[in-house]
Amino acid sequence: MEGRKIKHISFYTTLIETIGYDPQCAILEVKLVSDGKIRQYKNVPENVWYRLREEYHSDSYYRRYICGRYVETILSDDDSEEVE
Repeated sequence: MEGRKIKHISFYTTLIETIGYDPQCAILEVKLVSDGKIRQYKNVPENVWYRLREEYHSDSYYRRYICGRYVETILSDDDSEEVE
Protein backbone atom coordinates (compact mmCIF):
# COMPACT_ATOMS: atom_id res chain seq x y z
CA MET A 1 0.00 0.00 0.00
CA GLU A 2 3.06 2.24 -0.01
CA GLY A 3 2.68 5.37 -2.13
CA ARG A 4 -1.12 5.15 -2.06
CA LYS A 5 -2.90 8.48 -1.72
CA ILE A 6 -5.60 8.89 0.91
CA LYS A 7 -8.66 10.77 -0.28
CA HIS A 8 -9.43 13.79 1.89
CA ILE A 9 -12.72 15.51 2.56
CA SER A 10 -13.12 19.21 3.28
CA PHE A 11 -13.49 19.77 7.00
CA TYR A 12 -13.29 23.47 7.72
CA THR A 13 -12.95 24.28 11.39
CA THR A 14 -10.71 26.85 13.04
CA LEU A 15 -7.96 24.19 13.23
CA ILE A 16 -8.60 21.53 10.56
CA GLU A 17 -8.90 22.09 6.79
CA THR A 18 -9.25 18.51 5.49
CA ILE A 19 -9.21 14.97 6.86
CA GLY A 20 -8.75 11.54 5.30
CA TYR A 21 -8.68 7.96 6.52
CA ASP A 22 -7.55 4.63 5.08
CA PRO A 23 -9.32 1.84 6.99
CA GLN A 24 -7.18 -0.91 5.43
CA CYS A 25 -3.98 0.64 6.78
CA ALA A 26 -5.54 2.42 9.81
CA ILE A 27 -3.95 5.72 8.74
CA LEU A 28 -5.52 9.08 9.54
CA GLU A 29 -4.40 12.26 7.77
CA VAL A 30 -5.23 15.75 8.99
CA LYS A 31 -4.39 18.95 7.12
CA LEU A 32 -4.21 21.93 9.45
CA VAL A 33 -5.36 25.43 8.56
CA SER A 34 -2.44 27.11 10.34
CA ASP A 35 0.39 25.79 8.18
CA GLY A 36 -1.31 23.78 5.43
CA LYS A 37 0.78 20.71 6.26
CA ILE A 38 -0.63 17.22 6.45
CA ARG A 39 -0.11 15.23 9.62
CA GLN A 40 -0.31 11.48 9.21
CA TYR A 41 -1.18 9.21 12.15
CA LYS A 42 -0.71 5.44 12.03
CA ASN A 43 -2.63 2.68 13.83
CA VAL A 44 -5.68 4.86 14.37
CA PRO A 45 -8.82 2.76 15.00
CA GLU A 46 -11.74 3.37 12.67
CA ASN A 47 -13.98 4.46 15.54
CA VAL A 48 -11.59 7.39 16.23
CA TRP A 49 -12.02 8.49 12.58
CA TYR A 50 -15.81 8.39 12.92
CA ARG A 51 -15.76 10.24 16.23
CA LEU A 52 -13.54 12.99 14.77
CA ARG A 53 -15.94 13.44 11.84
CA GLU A 54 -19.06 13.46 14.00
CA GLU A 55 -17.83 15.33 17.07
CA TYR A 56 -19.40 18.76 17.58
CA HIS A 57 -16.11 20.08 19.00
CA SER A 58 -13.86 18.29 16.53
CA ASP A 59 -10.87 20.60 17.17
CA SER A 60 -10.93 19.68 20.86
CA TYR A 61 -11.39 16.00 20.04
CA TYR A 62 -8.38 16.14 17.69
CA ARG A 63 -6.18 17.78 20.33
CA ARG A 64 -7.32 15.51 23.15
CA TYR A 65 -7.60 12.07 21.50
CA ILE A 66 -5.25 12.16 18.49
CA CYS A 67 -2.34 14.57 19.07
CA GLY A 68 0.33 12.89 21.15
CA ARG A 69 -1.49 9.54 21.25
CA TYR A 70 -0.46 8.27 17.82
CA VAL A 71 2.83 8.46 15.94
CA GLU A 72 2.75 11.66 13.89
CA THR A 73 4.53 12.16 10.57
CA ILE A 74 4.42 15.48 8.75
CA LEU A 75 4.20 14.80 5.03
CA SER A 76 6.25 16.78 2.54
CA ASP A 77 4.64 19.06 -0.03
CA ASP A 78 5.23 16.33 -2.62
CA ASP A 79 2.85 14.02 -0.75
CA SER A 80 -0.22 16.09 -1.56
CA GLU A 81 -3.66 14.58 -1.12
CA GLU A 82 -6.82 14.43 -3.18
CA VAL A 83 -9.55 16.68 -1.82
CA GLU A 84 -13.24 16.03 -2.45
